[in-house]
Amino acid sequence: MQKDRFFSVDGTFENVIVISKSRFITTLLPIEDYDDALEKVKAIAKKYSDATHNCYAFISNESATEQRFSDDGEPQGTAGMPMLEVLRKRKVCKTLAVVTRYFGGVKLGANGLVGAYSSSVAEALDNAKLLKNEWADVVKITADYGAYKKIEEFCVKASGQVIDVVYDKDVSLAVALPSQNSKEVIDKIVDFTQNNAKIDAVESKYFQFEI
Repeated sequence: MQKDRFFSVDGTFENVIVISKSRFITTLLPIEDYDDALEKVKAIAKKYSDATHNCYAFISNESATEQRFSDDGEPQGTAGMPMLEVLRKRKVCKTLAVVTRYFGGVKLGANGLVGAYSSSVAEALDNAKLLKNEWADVVKITADYGAYKKIEEFCVKASGQVIDVVYDKDVSLAVALPSQNSKEVIDKIVDFTQNNAKIDAVESKYFQFEI
């Protein structure tokens, strides 16, 4: 089932917390698909090959139907699943979370491990730059020089994002508009330009909006 909106990490991000002398390094990475996620898991495990554990969780597609997690030697259910639950609750998809643990000599117990791994991912997401991936209608709007600036400002105010502007005899703007209000935005543009703007649908797709 198609989701209207999900979030993803904007580039690789690393966050470190220390709990009861154990060091937890959370690495967040954007992923293209399931196979890409597994390859990146291998790369992080190689980077931190001296660590006690490299646990991971990911949701690799937009509809959140492709998911995988690993406790990597921690007691079953104490690492990977809690990490995955954080991603689910935050609606974070197309993102891999790897938590690398360097054991500090103090055992945390099952509840302590669940809290440590889930809070590691939650704090990393709090500090990382995320993108809002929203189902959007991409449209091309062509208008004269007297009207295009007002159109551009109106689209941005309506949570749209201008992708490209071409200056010619007239001005053509490629704009991504969240699908939930794109029709309303287009109708208003038609009204205030007195139907003098040419509006062509280009495509509908997930588009990444900055938060």
